Amino acid sequence: MRYFLMIFAAVLFVGCSNETPKNLSKKVDQFISEDNYAQALDMLNNADASKTKADISQLKEKTHLNYGLYLEYRGPKKSSMRNRMTSALRQYIAVLKINSSNQKARSEIKQIMGVYNTMPNKSPGDDIISELNNLGFDY
Repeated sequence: MRYFLMIFAAVLFVGCSNETPKNLSKKVDQFISEDNYAQALDMLNNADASKTKADISQLKEKTHLNYGLYLEYRGPKKSSMRNRMTSALRQYIAVLKINSSNQKARSEIKQIMGVYNTMPNKSPGDDIISELNNLGFDY
């Protein structure tokens, strides 16, 4: 009986963990305020749009933008500046794939790339340059 209850509890936990919370926007805001961007994006990527009134695409845009700003300006402390800027660019690219007219993402990309342009032989990487060019930038 004990094993049955343990298995039932595990199945119930797994089954409930993938559900879309009714307060999806509030959960995303909470994760963002705690700098838990990966958790917020995981929840959004697994969310069922038919089970929420929230605009999942808009929440993803918001989360990627805030994640990029976090990487660019605040953390993680153990990461090199180059890794942080490259990761921030990846987040801003994700924002623009959702909303190509997001001006904040565009201005942050221009700022980071402006710094790269002042350093000879430095680049965020060919894959990022290619993605930026596909989004209308000229680098």
